[in-house]
Amino acid sequence: MSKHIVLIEDEPDILESTTLLLENEGFRVSGFSAFTTLEEMVALQPNCFLLDENLPIISGHIICILFKSKPVTREIPVVLISANPAIKQKAALGEADAYIGKPFEIQELVDVLTRVMI
Repeated sequence: MSKHIVLIEDEPDILESTTLLLENEGFRVSGFSAFTTLEEMVALQPNCFLLDENLPIISGHIICILFKSKPVTREIPVVLISANPAIKQKAALGEADAYIGKPFEIQELVDVLTRVMI
C-alpha cells in the first residue's frame, strides 16, 4: 500500500505540481490550501504531514507543535518546507522530523519523505 501524505501549501501552483510529482513517485497525496482545519488533516490518517512554513494564518512550525502535542498525531512525521533560510531553526522549534528548502529537487523530497516514514 502506498504511503499517504497530507500536503499543506498555500500557493496553488506549488500545491498542484508537488501533488502530481509525488503521486508519480507512488505516494498518495491529499493536498490542501492553508484554509483547512487540523481535524480534517488528522481524519485522513496520513503517514506524514508535509507543511509549508509560510502559511497565511498559522505557520507550519506552529501546526507541527500542535501535532506533536497531541497523542493521536505525535508519532506522525512532519516535514517542513520553505524558501526561508531560517527553516532549520523553525523546524527545530516546531520539533519537525525533517525540513527541506525551496526550491527542491523531487528526488531530494522523496528521499526525505521516505526516510521519515521508515
